[in-house]
Amino acid sequence: MVVETLNLGEMNRGVSAPDGSTKARIERSALVLFVERGVDGVAVREIAARVGITDAAIYRHFKSKSELAESLMLAIHERLTELVRDIGAQDVSFREKITNLVNDYCALADDDWDLFSYHLLHLHHFPELFAGDSPKRTRRAGPISACADMLDAAVDEGEIAPGNIALLASMVLGIVLQAASAKAHIRLRGPLSIYAPEFDKAVWAVLRHR
Repeated sequence: MVVETLNLGEMNRGVSAPDGSTKARIERSALVLFVERGVDGVAVREIAARVGITDAAIYRHFKSKSELAESLMLAIHERLTELVRDIGAQDVSFREKITNLVNDYCALADDDWDLFSYHLLHLHHFPELFAGDSPKRTRRAGPISACADMLDAAVDEGEIAPGNIALLASMVLGIVLQAASAKAHIRLRGPLSIYAPEFDKAVWAVLRHR
């Protein structure tokens, strides 16, 4: 598979680093390669060559390829979790929260599809990152747990019937994520946002008609 050439603006877009910085260019180049071939399928020298720097220059910003890959995953994982928590805290009806959740999730995916698809396709590469089963790790909340908190609050308010909240949260986000997976595998075309009204109706049906 041939890696598409990024335009200058895309190449300079950082994930955690300021746009236009060398670190931003490293992040973006690694991200594109990781999405295409997976973390294990990419060498540091390939990232460096794409940026136009030496291998040693990458190590000034990241201790290892693993640290680089992990930092990218944490960035999008935490961004998605914060998005869901922010929606849960909104002073609007629960029905509006569901619409906002769908719309904002799709908008974030469309805004940086490379970063979103990295999370979608390669989260399994980091089982220890979120498990919290190591003395060196603490369990990190994720989008599904944030969604579960929002659904728990809705149960308390009588907005939806009680049930297996962890399962429901997975189903709610899964409606969007399964379509995103189809897009990642080129079975669905266009930005996710154009499908948001259908996602919204499907999520509401899952929550209300059980």
